[in-house]
Amino acid sequence: MIGADGRHSVVAEAVQPAHYHERPPLLCPYYAYWTGLPMHGRFETYIRDRRGFAAVETHDGITIVMGGWPYAEFATNKDDLEASYLALFDLAPAFAARIRAATRVSKIIGMPTPNFFRTPYGPGWVLVGDAGYLKDPITAQGILDAFRDAEAVASALDDVLAGRRSFDAALGAYQRERDARVMPMYELTCQFATLEPPPPPMQMLLGAVHGNTAAMNEFCRMQAGITSPAEFFAEANVARIMSAKASPMSSAPAAATT
Repeated sequence: MIGADGRHSVVAEAVQPAHYHERPPLLCPYYAYWTGLPMHGRFETYIRDRRGFAAVETHDGITIVMGGWPYAEFATNKDDLEASYLALFDLAPAFAARIRAATRVSKIIGMPTPNFFRTPYGPGWVLVGDAGYLKDPITAQGILDAFRDAEAVASALDDVLAGRRSFDAALGAYQRERDARVMPMYELTCQFATLEPPPPPMQMLLGAVHGNTAAMNEFCRMQAGITSPAEFFAEANVARIMSAKASPMSSAPAAATT
């Protein structure tokens, strides 16, 4: 039995696997869909004091606008969720003017998300994706993790069925490899989800990334899950980015962004 059924997995509920690396909910994320809010191919994100939101077009002229605030404010804001959600946009007046001219075509949807790993296998069952490893959606890694887990589990089970490895050996390797692969992004996601300013060393690094086209591309690749945060934040890579900041001629000028 394979549980690929998300955070409220029926399979996980039935088998009650152990949890580990647990963190409490950190962010209250919500989203809604809008029409009349063209993005012209852009993804826009706005970070303010203990607030943040982003917008990107989806399909048929519909734009998703996501935002949130710290979990500590959950009880205060849940009684008037619409007002709390709409108030986010006032923190970016130009965007607020655009969204006031748009039409919301969905309910405001969302909920705080706990952060944890589940033991992803046992006698006769396996968990993949959010069923086996859940984190805040702020880094939008869930679907990528689900595809990677599905491929890894398919390979492991093929080994089992072909008699190359035992079930415990194949799925134990899957768990170890999954945990090693996702832990750097898990830690970064939990840090981002606090909506707290990054620590000074990261602030310095991000300052050096700004305006360095190659470094910005690397950062975007990390955010997209193509490369690991462990690779981006590796000492040698950080030193290279900081060195480029000290030598302005070594990086090309960046295009203006909102």
